Amino acid sequence: MNPLSLYIHIPFCVKKCAYCDFVSHRVSDFQVNNGIERYMEALKLEIGHYTKLLAASTVMTIYIGGGTPSAIDGAFIHDLIDYIRKITDLDKNAEITIEINPGTLTTEKLNHYLSAGINRVSMGLQTTNDTLLTTLGRIHSTNDFITTFNAVKTAGIENISLDLMFGLPNQTLQDIENALSLIRTLKPTHVSAYSLKIEEGTPLYESYEKGEVTLPDEDLERAMYHAIEKGLRELGIEEYELSNFSLPGFESKHNLVYWKNEPYLGIGVSSHSKVSNTRFSNTSLIYQYIESLEAGNLPIDETDDIDKNEDLFESIILGLRLNKGINMTELSEKYEIDFLGKYKEVLESLIHSELIYIKEETIILTTLGRDLANQVFLQFMVD
Repeated sequence: MNPLSLYIHIPFCVKKCAYCDFVSHRVSDFQVNNGIERYMEALKLEIGHYTKLLAASTVMTIYIGGGTPSAIDGAFIHDLIDYIRKITDLDKNAEITIEINPGTLTTEKLNHYLSAGINRVSMGLQTTNDTLLTTLGRIHSTNDFITTFNAVKTAGIENISLDLMFGLPNQTLQDIENALSLIRTLKPTHVSAYSLKIEEGTPLYESYEKGEVTLPDEDLERAMYHAIEKGLRELGIEEYELSNFSLPGFESKHNLVYWKNEPYLGIGVSSHSKVSNTRFSNTSLIYQYIESLEAGNLPIDETDDIDKNEDLFESIILGLRLNKGINMTELSEKYEIDFLGKYKEVLESLIHSELIYIKEETIILTTLGRDLANQVFLQFMVD
């Protein structure tokens, strides 16, 4: 049986955040005309199209993201996972994650998650500064987050990840320290720390263009990142990837699939997949997605074959994101190349610039290399 991971997109939110450019819709707009029911049934129809693939696979991870999956009735999630169990071999130690937002979780939903076998929760803290939360368009306060976090933990789900954002408008180093103080109290198993990216077409982008919000400069942003790295390390929450930190043994199994360039199947509107040597993605139009599946068709919008050089490049840049780096011998065997010979000049230049170091056939980013990771990645774009 081949290992496979599933990503399932639930594109519903109570309210779209000001910085979000993901495909998502207000849940209230779909609570009429059975919109949510139709979408959830469409997910099962799409999964049904992949019965052969799933029957030949062992599903190692399921990640239910969005949107805000906890914005819809918990019974929908429960029913979907039960359906997946019927048609595929789910590994007995499978990691099953759901994203939830404070202010959307109820006891009924939590009971459904537990009964369905969900064993990991990802929650968006973002910041403990309530004024900044309002600027971001978040629907929760810090107290809401604390209440929800404790409810999840009390229910018996110990594996809880939280999202932390830095580089926010008018954010200070003290804001970062305040967030670290809360993390010290709550004791999550995993933290994802993201720098704010202002995406065109979002309300925050419009405010930025009008000069209504000011972002920290690059030096302050990096100082925030290093403060997070240091603060989490002191709590035993170690960095294992450029944006991710965990207690030992609590690394995100699902996200490791992406960073190791392994196969995954995306289900839902706008979802992306990589299976064998093919990458494909679904339409980002929700009604087109639903209607295609109701008509018996897959909603695939784009398909690309991945050649060996492209796949090698992706394995390099994704693998270098991991603190453990990439092994030259393993890549040489997988892609039938002389890795050291192919990239000799690139490696020498990066070592000279103190952006990487090599330890026992493994290439690892230095601290400076992690700060300048994108520049490092570009150096490997050679024929």
